[in-house]
Amino acid sequence: MRNAFLLASIFLASACIAQDGTTQPVGKRVHRIYVDELHFPNNPDWDGIVRSKLISSLVQDCASDCSVVEAVGPSGDNGEDTSDGVLTGTVVVQPSPDNRHYRVQGAMRLVDKNGTVLWADTIYSSSFARSATSSFADNTAKKLTSFLSHSARK
Repeated sequence: MRNAFLLASIFLASACIAQDGTTQPVGKRVHRIYVDELHFPNNPDWDGIVRSKLISSLVQDCASDCSVVEAVGPSGDNGEDTSDGVLTGTVVVQPSPDNRHYRVQGAMRLVDKNGTVLWADTIYSSSFARSATSSFADNTAKKLTSFLSHSARK
């Protein structure tokens, strides 16, 4: 009797932890992602190229789990309005001591329309990548799409 009560309590607690307050799992809610401007404290000119690479990597990795929306039209402000989640973050680009290579690291997060952070991670470029920014974009896309596909299966 005591073991049955303990098992029932554990089952109930795990069900409560898995529930995020909505009727749908997180992955089901986020299908359309808008990539916001990234913040580069030391290199503000890098936003355009890294954001473009991130969008390209997401489009390649998303498959049926998500799609990337872009702002269109003369005002250019409707991309975020039509999305389920916004990907944003702060990124630092650091040269190696010999100034021959770069290392990129960023604190990235996916936020829903209510301001709830659904996913957050620190992402690094690969040490031996030919392009640190491409490596960073690929690593971000892989981690985010893995989260979305894992969340959708729950």
